[in-house]
Parts: sequence; structure tokens; C-alpha cells
Amino acid sequence: MQDANSGLSIWSGQVTLTNPATGYSAAIEGGTFELANVAAGTYTLTINTVFYKPLQKQVVVTNSNISITEKMTPLFSSGELDLLARLVYAEAKGEIYEGQVAVAASVLNRVLHPDYPNSLSGVINEVVVSGGKRDYQYEPVLNGTIEIPASQTAKNAVSDALAGWDPSLGATGFFAPKKVGPSSWVWSRTPTVTIGNHRFFK
Repeated sequence: MQDANSGLSIWSGQVTLTNPATGYSAAIEGGTFELANVAAGTYTLTINTVFYKPLQKQVVVTNSNISITEKMTPLFSSGELDLLARLVYAEAKGEIYEGQVAVAASVLNRVLHPDYPNSLSGVINEVVVSGGKRDYQYEPVLNGTIEIPASQTAKNAVSDALAGWDPSLGATGFFAPKKVGPSSWVWSRTPTVTIGNHRFFK
């Protein structure tokens, strides 16, 4: 399975092959899946993977081995992905590539988490009001650096995170320990990994 835009292999997902008489299922691992001992016939192929539109099509299986290559379309618009890339660039342009992918992945993890908005723009632009004070979730939204065009590296990092690479290990946030005071709430969160100047947390 491949991302229709980047061509990257999609890391995980679920595949089913069904008809009125029988059904088969398999997990996508590293962009591929295998269904063994499938009886000849006409089936409905269904592919589901996170952050991509479900794909469904009819396929005919013979007694011979067949190979299927499908391209999956992201759920997010090009504008939303560009917004994420600009955030990655603003937050992590000085970090190693793995760190940039981790920042992108942590934002995507928020989209899936019930404590945060369920869209990329909602997560990135979220403002929390506490004690009469407006608190932006991401500093670049507050200071305007998110408007700076993203580098190709940041765009590539977004593509890798979208396809399933998560160096943040499931994190929903990150901060720079050297820049955050000891009284900040972020120190109370469960850390997942430190990459470069960023500590990632759940």
C-alpha cells in the first residue's frame, strides 16, 4: 500500500477480502499484506488505514498468485498538510530529521486523541482559556512563524509521519527542557522519548 501523494509505503492497516460465501483478512505491515489459500472467485477488497480514506474495490482471484498495488488518499487536504509542515518547520527546523518526523507524528496523535480536536487545523490552532488567559498550544501560532513556508525536509517529515513512522512513540506533545521552567505543567506528563532538543510526552 502506498500514499497516493508521496509514494511512501503505508506502515499499517487492515485488509479484508469478502464475498457472500467466505472472507479473509490480513494486517498491513510495512506497506504489504498477504492473504494465503484464497479460493478462486470475485471478492470485495476493503482497505482501512489511519489518516487515509477507506478503499473498496472488486477483485477477481484465480488459482494463480496475484499481486495488488493500491494507492491510498490521505484524509487531509493539501492545505492542512501544508499547515502541519509549516508547524514542523517552525518548531523543529534545527532538529535532526527523526526529530522533525516525531513532531509531525505527535500532532497527528493529537488528532486521534479524545482530549484534543479531531482535525489538523483544530489541533494546531487550538487555544485553551484558563484563568482568563488564552494559551496557544503551539508557540509558532502565537508568534506568527507558522506563516513561514515549510522546507522540503519538513514536508518530507510530514509525509513519513502520515505514512506511519512515529519516532515520538505515541506522544501527544513535546517541549524543549532547556527552555521550560521547573514549574511548568509539562514536567508532570509521562515522557516517551527525547530526540535532540525536544522531550516528547503523553
